[in-house]
Amino acid sequence: MIRFWKDYALAVSQLNDPRLWKPVLWATLLSLGTIFLIMVVGGAFLFQFFDSFSQRLTGWMSWAEGWLGGLAAILGTFFIAMLGYFFLASVYAAFLGIFIDDALDAIREKHYPDAAWIKPPGMMESSVSSIRFIIWSLIVYVMACPFLLIGYLLPPIGLVLQYLLGGYLMGREYGQLIELRLPRDQRIKKPGTLLHGTLATFLWSFPILNLIAPLLLGVSLVHSRLGSLQEKAQFTPLAQNAED
Repeated sequence: MIRFWKDYALAVSQLNDPRLWKPVLWATLLSLGTIFLIMVVGGAFLFQFFDSFSQRLTGWMSWAEGWLGGLAAILGTFFIAMLGYFFLASVYAAFLGIFIDDALDAIREKHYPDAAWIKPPGMMESSVSSIRFIIWSLIVYVMACPFLLIGYLLPPIGLVLQYLLGGYLMGREYGQLIELRLPRDQRIKKPGTLLHGTLATFLWSFPILNLIAPLLLGVSLVHSRLGSLQEKAQFTPLAQNAED
């Protein structure tokens, strides 16, 4: 537990480094654009669906056409809004993951200059990984959305489920990003920690802090992994330009 807080304290202490803010800017712009697109496409789909639904009611259930169609539209819009709220963190985290390598390099260069550290994946590989994360997160949140909505009616179950689910997804994704920068013989099968990810998801709940929450997660996981390897004296010879 002490190591966990130390990881985050070290992450916060380096926020004055300009290299840490570039991924935040790109992730913010791309996430807002993506969520806007999802809302537009989702709204258009709902309009077409409810219009078709309303036409089918005409004739055999015309007395319910107005209020039933309106109720369905309200519930559908609410569902998309809730899904967008839950899903935004994953979209933002995925975009941040594409541009975060310079920030990870900055942490390694300052605190662990002797650590074995290989080149980051190419832009295409990073993009594919982020898209895969977005799709997986969407599937998970769609499946979990009913439980989250019910949980919010029974506080604090909803918040706990939201934080744990987001913590699992973000901790797993960013843990994998860190492992890709380590030599193969130092990688672990289950990267990231639920504790680190859950705190990042909790910070996501607060305005302004939510912009740096995934960044703090990634940086803290660098400290967690490289710090752990350093303590165990398991660093391999410097491997900046080689991947084995």
